[in-house]
Formats: sequence, C-alpha cells, structure tokens
Amino acid sequence: MPGKNLIVIILASALVVVAGCQDKQQPATSNNTQKVLAKVNDTPITATDVDFQVQKTHENTPKINRSLDDVINQELLYQQGIKLGLDKDPSYRAKLSQLNSQPAEAKRIEMARRVFNTQIASKINISFMDARDYFNKNQAQIRTELHLEMLKFDELQPAQEALKKIRVGARFEEIARTATGNTPAKKNEPWDLGFMKWDKVPIDFVDQIYKLKPGEVSDILGSRQAGYQIVKLVGSRKGPAVSFEQMQGIVMNRLRDLRLLEAYNRYVDQLRKNAKIEKI
Repeated sequence: MPGKNLIVIILASALVVVAGCQDKQQPATSNNTQKVLAKVNDTPITATDVDFQVQKTHENTPKINRSLDDVINQELLYQQGIKLGLDKDPSYRAKLSQLNSQPAEAKRIEMARRVFNTQIASKINISFMDARDYFNKNQAQIRTELHLEMLKFDELQPAQEALKKIRVGARFEEIARTATGNTPAKKNEPWDLGFMKWDKVPIDFVDQIYKLKPGEVSDILGSRQAGYQIVKLVGSRKGPAVSFEQMQGIVMNRLRDLRLLEAYNRYVDQLRKNAKIEKI
C-alpha cells in the first residue's frame, strides 16, 4: 500500500549522514535566532530543524505539523541518549568529528538513531517459533487477497470530515474524486489499489483492514507522523495456498516490523509523559 508508516520514517531518519557540535550540553538546534516552533524540556525546536526534517524525510512535500512531531520525538530520544551516556561512545564521537561540516541539526538524528538501535531495535527478537505461531494463527488471512480503495490525508481534520460524510451516506468514490480532483470524465482512479496480497498491506493496519466486510469502510488509520488513511474493502479472493516454509522470511520480517512499531510507540510515549513539551 502506498504511503509511509512510522517504521519507514524511523528508518529513513537512520540513513541520514550526520554530525554536529561537540559539546553535549548544547542543544541539538543549530541556530537559536530562528523562529521557535516548540520546546522540549526547554530546548527550542526551530524552523531550521523542521526544514531539515522535511528535506530528509518528507522530500518535496512539506508537512510541517508531521515534521515538527518527528523532530520532537527525535529530541526526546536525543536527550534520552545523553542520559544513557551514548554521547561518550567512541564511534559517536568519531562520527561527529569526521563529519563536522554537516548541519548541526543532524546531531539529533544520529543520537535518535542510536537510541532507537540500542534501546528498542536490539531488544526485538523474532524466533522461528514466533513466526510459525503467527503463521498458523493467520493462515486464512495470509492467503486472502483484498481489493482495496484508499483515501490519504496529511491532517486529521479533513480525514474526520471525509469519514463523517461517508458514515451518513456519501459514496466513497465521490469523496475520493473530490479529494483527488478527479472528475467523472477521468478514468484514472488513483484511490483504487486493486487486489493486494497480505504482505503488501502495512502490518500495523492488517488487523483492522482484514476485519472489514465487502463494502465496509474502515475508521481512520495511521497517525500524525505517518499520515491518515481511510480504507474501503471492495472485495476479497483466495490466493494460492502457501506453506510456512514459503512465507517464513516474510512473516518474520513483518512480525519484527510490527513489534518494532509497538515498542517504539511505547518508548516515545513514556518519554513524552515525563517531558515538558510546548508547541508555540
């Protein structure tokens, strides 16, 4: 399914080449004269930080609210990394000194990547038995292909408005045409995804989507970081029978993605509860 979920965003951030200032007491923000958009435990998040995040994660489609939350999460992880002493790691210090020509905003991303790897990803282990148990419990689901239609929104409010109209009788296709600007004369229907196999449906949406009956529309899926989606199940069909041996690698990877997402959300939620966050 098109679109980025939270796992993709996390991993995209991890691929950024990074550096920054050497003093651990300095905030990750590089220019305090920039417009301040938020504060995390009194550390300012500036327009420069968000612009950097937009360029690296959301490419040419700036989504300021989503990127601000991304940076807030990264700053929380950065501050947690300092508490854990990860800034003293020789490889971290070496990377900073080697790449000191890079924007200082990248310092936050590098530390967030290290916290993610050491405190979250390293603790996720999917065994052969975990994968087999998941496969056995979900064989029917894994074999079933779904014909889906999907609406995508960057913000929650328009998604809520669209879903409200659908719930009171508006046709999904009418809302989709309005959202995409397509007229009835146009044959292109980008919201129609056609039949999709289980391993192409985002793992964090699988349970909600596979519970739908033909003609039913989902609640709003996703988050501020990943964007919001509304999905309609047009129909379903049985695909070829598959064995665990055929699906083992795919199941293990997708189950790991799911556990990573759950663990990341728990970790960041706890940091947010203990932090002072102000959006300005």
